[in-house]
Parts: sequence; structure tokens; C-alpha cells
Amino acid sequence: MDEKLLANIGLNKYERTVYWMLFKKGELEASKLSQLSRVPIGKIYEVLSDLNKYGLVEIKPSRPRKYRPVDTKIAFDVMYKRREEEALNELKLLREALAEIERQLSNDDSPTHVETIFWPDKFHDDELKETVNSFFEDIEHEICVVTPIKYKPGVSEQYDDSMSVFSKAYLNLAQRGIYVKILDSHSQLLPSIKELVTSIEDESVKSNVQKFMEIRILETKHDFVIFDSKTLLLDIEDQINTDTSLGMTQIHDESYTKRFKAKFDDLWNKGKRFDLA
Repeated sequence: MDEKLLANIGLNKYERTVYWMLFKKGELEASKLSQLSRVPIGKIYEVLSDLNKYGLVEIKPSRPRKYRPVDTKIAFDVMYKRREEEALNELKLLREALAEIERQLSNDDSPTHVETIFWPDKFHDDELKETVNSFFEDIEHEICVVTPIKYKPGVSEQYDDSMSVFSKAYLNLAQRGIYVKILDSHSQLLPSIKELVTSIEDESVKSNVQKFMEIRILETKHDFVIFDSKTLLLDIEDQINTDTSLGMTQIHDESYTKRFKAKFDDLWNKGKRFDLA
């Protein structure tokens, strides 16, 4: 079976591996399942509990406990109905959030030009790279990035998978002579960028990148990006799966963005410099 199909119904890598192994074997103990699937024993019970919660796996009351897949017709019907209900609730929350944003933006001190962009359910091929590059191509002087605690490695599969694209995009900006200032909460971005920088063979190019790029470490819940002190990007968090993003809001208003730049500078001064060498 194509694992992408299981990913499309929301199963992460461990869940996909364990479910497919159970489907092939029929019934297994947790320890045996851990060996066959190569999912760490310290993680296997959490994975099985989640699969049971999804209605895909049932627990056989034996000693030791055994696990087996639920009949697919029953399991998938239940999953579809649950996802349908979650989607309706998500749309309700989105409608309420948009209404609240509209209410707040009606104040006199609200930004004048606001755009909302929603990500597709799944980026294909080079779509993410093209999307990120299109955002970055008009930057003239500086980008300021704040990465929150929620994006630590392993917490958000969506974010971890995008790191290669973002790290290369930030490196390209630095090579263009754009100042790149990243305040990071120990996300997967750090090793990704460091690997790219250390792989540069031309010392003059590497030195130039290090001149224009600086990363500091600070664990924070703040999550925003600023372009040239003019444009502000705010993440739209999925209220059902809070480790994923639905899209973003772009605010083109210098006076409004200035408030966030002041906040960034305050956080920046508290951060500890990350060595890119």
C-alpha cells in the first residue's frame, strides 16, 4: 500500500507503520509489534492508544494485551463521520475567528491592508518552495522571524517537513545581501541552516552569509514574521490540530507593523546568539 494514502487520512509516520504492520499480521502484542515495526517500545503504547482512539485498532482483553485492526468498513465509516464533524466545527471556529478579526480591525488603530492566505491540504512537488520564494522576492532590506516553542523538533510534522525549503530560502536572502534575523525556540530550523552554511566551500561566500544572517535562541510563544518593517505575517493556527497551520494573514501597514518590530527588538535583545560556524 502507498503510505501517502494513510498520511492523507491523518496518520503520522509511526501510526502508519504500526497500523500497516497490524493489518498484515492480524494480531500482535505491543512488544512484538515494536520489534517488527521498529517503533521504539517507549513510543509504541502511545501510538496504539491513538490508533485505538481513532477507531482503527481494538484492544483484545488478554494477558498480555494484544492489538488487532478493526474491520476497515466499520473503522473508516466511523473515521469519516468523525472527520466530517471536526471539519464542520473547524469551519465554525474559522467563521467566528474571522468575524472577531473583522471586529477588531474595524478599530481606528487597525491596519489598513489585510490579506488572508490559506494553505492547501497538501503541498505538491515544488509548490511550497515556489510559495515561499514568491513571498520573499520583494524583500529589500531585512526579514525578522520569530519561531515559537510549538515548533520544536517532532512536535509539528508539517513544520519539520518544511524546514529544508525555509532554510534554503533564508540562505538565498542572505546571499542577496538581505539581513536575516531569526529568533528561534530550538526548532529543526537550526541544524538545517547550520548544515547549509557549513557546506559552503567558498569561504568568501560563507563569510558574506554570516555577515547578513544572525540567529538567536529564545524560547517564546510569539509567532510572527516582519518584512522590511513594513509587512507583518501572522500564522493562522488550526484549532483542531494545533501543531499545524491553516495559512497566514498578511498585514501591509507600516504604523501597525512598527508595534511588532518593537516587540521583536525586545525579544531579540533577550536571545542568545547561535553559532553558525
